[in-house]
Amino acid sequence: MIAGTSAVLAACGGGNGGNNNVVVTQDCPAVGNLEPVDIGPNQCQISGELTQDATLSANFMWFLEGRLQVGTAESNATLNIDAGTEIRGDNAGSVDHLLVFPGSALSANGTSANPVRFLSDDDNVDGTAEWGGLFLRGFNGLTNLSGTQGENRLDYVVVAEAGAEVSVTIDEQEVNYQDNIVLNGVDSSTTLTFVQSHNSARDGLHILNGDPRLSWILATGSGRDGIWYRDFTGLIKDLMVIHNRDMDGSSGRAGIYASETMAGNSNPRIVNATLVGRDSSSDVAGMNDNEFGILFADNTDQIRLANVLIANFRNGCYEADSGADLSQIDVSVPGPTYLDGVHCANEAGANPNFGIVRDGSMGFPDGVIAASNSINANGLVYYNGAVNGVTFTGEIADRSENFTASWYLNNIGGIGNGLAGDSTSLNAFLDGDTNNDRVVDSNDTNSPFIIMDDGADGFNQDVAEDTGGYDLTHIGAVRGGAITNTQFDGWTVATDSDDGFVVGINENLVGMSQCPEFLGGASVNPLERIGGRNVCEISGVISTDAMLTSNIDWQLEGALQVGDETNFATLTVQSGTRITGDNVDATDYLLVFPGSAIDAQGTSARPVRFTSNDADINGSGEWGGLFIRGYNGLTTLSGTQGENSLDYVVVAEAGAPVAVTIDGQMVNYQDNLVVNGVDRTSTFTFVQSHNSARDGLHILNGDPRMSWILATGSGRDGIWYRDFNGLIKDLMVIHNRDMDGSSGRSGIYASETMAGNSNPRIVNATLVGRDNSSDVAGMNDNEFGILFADNTDQIRMANVLIANFRHGCFEVDSGADLSAIDTTVPGPNYLDGIHCANEAGANPNFGIVRMGSAGFPMGTVAANNSNGDGLVYYNGAGAELANANTPSFSESGGINFTGEIMERANNFTAGWYLDNIRGIGNGLAGNANFLNGFLDGDTNRDGVVDADDTRSPFIIADDGMGGFNQDVAEDTGGYDLTHVGAVRGGAVSNTQFDNWTVGTNRSGQFTVRLTQ
Repeated sequence: MIAGTSAVLAACGGGNGGNNNVVVTQDCPAVGNLEPVDIGPNQCQISGELTQDATLSANFMWFLEGRLQVGTAESNATLNIDAGTEIRGDNAGSVDHLLVFPGSALSANGTSANPVRFLSDDDNVDGTAEWGGLFLRGFNGLTNLSGTQGENRLDYVVVAEAGAEVSVTIDEQEVNYQDNIVLNGVDSSTTLTFVQSHNSARDGLHILNGDPRLSWILATGSGRDGIWYRDFTGLIKDLMVIHNRDMDGSSGRAGIYASETMAGNSNPRIVNATLVGRDSSSDVAGMNDNEFGILFADNTDQIRLANVLIANFRNGCYEADSGADLSQIDVSVPGPTYLDGVHCANEAGANPNFGIVRDGSMGFPDGVIAASNSINANGLVYYNGAVNGVTFTGEIADRSENFTASWYLNNIGGIGNGLAGDSTSLNAFLDGDTNNDRVVDSNDTNSPFIIMDDGADGFNQDVAEDTGGYDLTHIGAVRGGAITNTQFDGWTVATDSDDGFVVGINENLVGMSQCPEFLGGASVNPLERIGGRNVCEISGVISTDAMLTSNIDWQLEGALQVGDETNFATLTVQSGTRITGDNVDATDYLLVFPGSAIDAQGTSARPVRFTSNDADINGSGEWGGLFIRGYNGLTTLSGTQGENSLDYVVVAEAGAPVAVTIDGQMVNYQDNLVVNGVDRTSTFTFVQSHNSARDGLHILNGDPRMSWILATGSGRDGIWYRDFNGLIKDLMVIHNRDMDGSSGRSGIYASETMAGNSNPRIVNATLVGRDNSSDVAGMNDNEFGILFADNTDQIRMANVLIANFRHGCFEVDSGADLSAIDTTVPGPNYLDGIHCANEAGANPNFGIVRMGSAGFPMGTVAANNSNGDGLVYYNGAGAELANANTPSFSESGGINFTGEIMERANNFTAGWYLDNIRGIGNGLAGNANFLNGFLDGDTNRDGVVDADDTRSPFIIADDGMGGFNQDVAEDTGGYDLTHVGAVRGGAVSNTQFDNWTVGTNRSGQFTVRLTQ
């Protein structure tokens, strides 16, 4: 047939006055060696074996008739399909399908404006099994045929409503397919980008025997699995699987079905995936139930899976079945096989058996499944359903015509969007740092871990550069959830606002919040839900015991006071609870009145967080703070002290000025956390103060006990105290860098009143100023590690690291008298094992004694660059840094902090210790020349470390098994001289401040970077 044009005239109306409409049609063109049949205006029917390169033009609608095969065993061919082309099929008579033979190729190059579409031949897209499908076959797995693989490419392609059964025989192997898209035996030269499979009768994509590469894949309405694979070692990046709802018929089986043959191998990379089951119930799986996010079956023993959201699959997150062995899949990125940042929940409710391991299969090793409801973890974490506020933005916000935006995790147990700004962000690839070199650059976007470099315009670079690695600003497949995210919009089918795969608004998650009318006497007002979560405004006086629960976000309005002069109350705060405030209209704060108490019991997986009510944690002075007041120091009021307890608590961004008047005394606070007048019954463990406008912790008039305290970004002092006699053990103070604004004043500010007394125990402390210069202090300069002021004459301090404070190690000012502080342990007051340096350079006046004050006695400050009792100073960046970045830390010295010379992966805590100063290295217990304090835990100096040491009265008086004192002592066996400063040993396994804190993730502002 010769292609040409003809005019068909159709007369409309009557008589000579009729109008003529002209319809121009074209004859069907030849397609290589094939002669299509003209079946209507610009409609062509095509079938047969294509043995020459050819093109299907968008000027015609193409109808398959039986099989259209690209290439044969004797002749390779490439079929090109123009953007905007439609290919249709049916199952009448014979089942229509397109088969690409091994060695041949399909190149379908659609665009977002003009996608290529494979559909059935009716007018809708709501059917299934209405034609055969699209099958790409390569040489892998064949017995006799071999050759160069065809370079298939699908870009902006939709395949819908297929899956009518087709039998395909190649190389004497017969295979039956019932799937929209089959990739069988192809290699990495086959690439699919922006491809949708819709309403497949069986699997959305059915992948076997190869390593094709896929990016931006959408599988909607699959009858069985969104992705089914066997012996697959390729890449899938930015994947969305969305099953039908129960009410729409089959709701599918698994989001991903993973399998391998006994002789084969499966270990794909699947990165940035959102799998949504859309089931309406949460049920423990019976023997034959298999509706899971991921089904590991048929000998599967490997996978590389990162940054994944699994939602609303009836039977849970995963199943291991049919001989699957998951025992070698851990959390070690980049491999060889791992889970990293996989988040799973079912909004219909909790499922105690969210992961099923069938007989004959093996589950994950310890540590891969994180604690339920963890805010952040490696491996897989499960969230306990509707109880804890599991919401997706698509269910609480009208997305209008935009399908892609909002398909992301908005809130599960405190995880919000904007993850990169917070330590709750995912661990995978260190926020895009695929090669672990501490920066995200072309070495990451071109990372061979993503896949080998194939040039500036290649598929690999497009995949990698699209996000800079995994792109950890989101969870799952879709960037950020903003309305501007349109990756699957416009070109896909069934995704318009009135179609079946739009996530409808869940009316139970929008509108006014459900709040209690009162809480312990305080007023509670419901606000509009945010992210599907209830938000309740609370203010006034809590006069009876009450609890703040984690299923509500609590917003302070002005003062919330716990107790008063006549009513004593305890406010309990559940783990995972968020309390926010602002300084609009009135400054919000929480005040615990003398005799009353707060009991905030977070966990490392679900800390309690007090923050401002904006989306980030970068501010300061944005609300008032948390103020705990006891009776000490009051004139008239007295009584039994409240037993306050904070465990795994973050207080951030506070310090807006607040005036508090109690017992006729008015005090002004500008601090995150104030502890005033409490006694030893108030205990604080694993508490972070972040970005306080003034002091991180402001302590007065008492002896509270604290352990594992982190103060980051304080505007003035990390710890400020006056008339304090308690305990601080395992303390880290880290100031802002100069470039980040105020770099703070001192790590610890010590003071006492004329009539009062301060003599705290401060044990195992790391104080880091992060200043970029080393300067002799002028009269008004005061950036020191420790500032002894206001009559201070006592302290008990041991095992301390002071680093990089601009003006030196210590200042003695305002009538302080240190002349009685020596090196005699256990006291009554002493310095023991205090190490100080500034890597920016030496400072001849590293310790300043101002007029009117008295410094340390002879012998308390040791000789420069030596090791001994008391305080020792190291001469900065001179010879001391000669070997700082070499494997050898020998006698030539080197002032090193592991965080600044060695990769810490995503671990904030590890590395914050003294690695080498003049021969003092880690592993101190093995060398008698290391620190002197407590003789490596031998607190009573009897030659052995035993229960008499771990219960040493020097630590603090014995309060029995399970008591705070013993917990503090037994934690390390005394001071634990296997390290210098606050952090145990520096090993990557040290995670005391990891994950639950803020500003400490890999891209957070308090990460210590490499010193070049």
